[in-house]
Order: sequence, then structure tokens, then C-alpha cells
Amino acid sequence: MRKESIKKSGLRIFLEIGLLLLSLGMASYFQWEIVNTVFFGLFLVLLLHPISSRFPAFGAIILLITTAILLAIKKEDWAETSAIWAYYLMIFTAVMAFFELHEEKDNGIINKN
Repeated sequence: MRKESIKKSGLRIFLEIGLLLLSLGMASYFQWEIVNTVFFGLFLVLLLHPISSRFPAFGAIILLITTAILLAIKKEDWAETSAIWAYYLMIFTAVMAFFELHEEKDNGIINKN
């Protein structure tokens, strides 16, 4: 039984590395900027190894506050970048919350009333 779990985990690691390399190839093909590539890679990692959706939500809130501060001090370029990153984190939050809700439904935690 242990050998099967090792084979499955080895296969899983191989598939995860392949998926990340595929995403790097996709980023190269579409000529994404480095930051966009990093966020997409982070998105894939978070889908494969989920964390609580509270963490990206907290990051989005911090970046939205940062965006407002940057706009107040007339740093429009940085504010735009901060707003884009906040948008990415909001997408992370929505997707991760959806998976958490789906997981709770599968485990029978949510009432069916």
C-alpha cells in the first residue's frame, strides 16, 4: 500500500511540474510580463495546494488600500499596478471560496434545507 502511495505522489509531483512548465510555455507564447506569469503560477499552485480563501482576500484588501494611498500621493502608475494585483487576488479569493464551498457541500457540512 505504501508503494502505491509513493507511486501516486510521484506521479502527482510529475504532473504538477508538467503543468507549471506548460504554464511557463503559455506565458512565453502569449508574451506575458514576469509579474503576470508569477501570479498565474501562484494561481496554479494555490489550486493544487489550496489554502484558506481568507489569505488572498486579506491581500486584496491591503492592495486596495494601497491603491487609494498611491492615488492620493499622485503615483498613478504604481496605483494601476496595485489595482491589477488586487484584482488578481480577488479572482484567487473567489475561486478558492468556490472550492471551499464545494468541499463543504461534499462533506455534508452545509444543510440541504
